[in-house]
Amino acid sequence: MRNAIYVYLIAALSCQAQQTSRPAQNLQPAGDLKIVVVKGEGAQNNVRSRSAEPLVVEVRDASDKPVERAEVVFQLPAYGPSGVFNGWMRNQLVRTNTEGRAESTGYTPNDEQGRFNIKVTATSGTKSSSAVIAQSNIGGAGAPELKKDRSKMWKILAVVGAAGLTGGIIAATRGGDSSSSAAASVPITISPGTVTVGGPR
Repeated sequence: MRNAIYVYLIAALSCQAQQTSRPAQNLQPAGDLKIVVVKGEGAQNNVRSRSAEPLVVEVRDASDKPVERAEVVFQLPAYGPSGVFNGWMRNQLVRTNTEGRAESTGYTPNDEQGRFNIKVTATSGTKSSSAVIAQSNIGGAGAPELKKDRSKMWKILAVVGAAGLTGGIIAATRGGDSSSSAAASVPITISPGTVTVGGPR
């Protein structure tokens, strides 16, 4: 009886050893895609001029090679500081070229200032990946173009003010000369008249 039990235990241990020695299959998922942000990260969009830098990403596989014809979706926030594609769309689908790059078109910021994130999703077959592009909308004194416009405006006002002051001085000087000369050239005459005295009325 004991021999039979020993034989059974040895057979069970041998079977378990064979199972553990087999190579694991499908335990590691296939390598996902990689998204590399080429343009757009940290960009500051001018809400006054409605100008923004295009969004450009590069999709690569697990071996760091570019993936062609991958579907890339750029997704803008629905509320708050954000933007639109081609005037009204919040999402845009672009396919990568032979270099694995995808670029947005018609991207413009809205009129709300602040920071926001743009979600990027890439899909090729059964593989996918996502990334985030951080941007901000600025305006007023913080916008570079507005600073330039404001400095130009002050320069124009300074020139106009100086010209007006000079013209006023010249006009005042000429006006004073003409009035004094005119007053000097006009003779003053006194003619006698009839004086009558009457009673109180």
